[in-house]
Amino acid sequence: MNYGGLFESWEIATAKWVINEYREKYKCLRHESFDDLLQECLVCWLDLRDEYDPSRQASKKTFMAGVVKKELEKIAEKLKADKRKTIYEAISLDEPLNDDENAPTLKDQIPEDRDIPSQKESDLKIEVSKVYQKLTSQQKKLCKLLGEGGLTINEACKHFAEHRSTIYREISRIREIFEKEGLRDYLK
Repeated sequence: MNYGGLFESWEIATAKWVINEYREKYKCLRHESFDDLLQECLVCWLDLRDEYDPSRQASKKTFMAGVVKKELEKIAEKLKADKRKTIYEAISLDEPLNDDENAPTLKDQIPEDRDIPSQKESDLKIEVSKVYQKLTSQQKKLCKLLGEGGLTINEACKHFAEHRSTIYREISRIREIFEKEGLRDYLK
């Protein structure tokens, strides 16, 4: 990526090194585009590099690494906060489960061939919706792909670029969440 001569090669290399280090430290950063993180960090550095004071006995590279680390920590905290907010967001039972307007809804995922009075069914839909909100975005995607998408475990592994054991662990976590809420019978 060409930054029009705004940065020296050591500045770009330092930012890349710190980003790689922090992507290992913060899982939420792994889901973000490397180039987007690099750009965010370089813009932050551009704003603050004039504040470098050589009399403080730190090299300019060390100062830059500190600036980039703080920026990445802010980004990671924001991503974590955004993830926590989704727990409190309501979802309509009639809203499609993915971006396709013809996709099945959460309401469609609840089997209709049960002998449950309508009030209990309504309560059940609310409970399933609440449990669904407790899932991470990755777990929700996994449910959609395996449930309605009809993907196999191997296909899900390829889709998420994860090892088979990781996908099985996620499925186990999803089952645990449903089981804790007494909804074990509604898992496929």
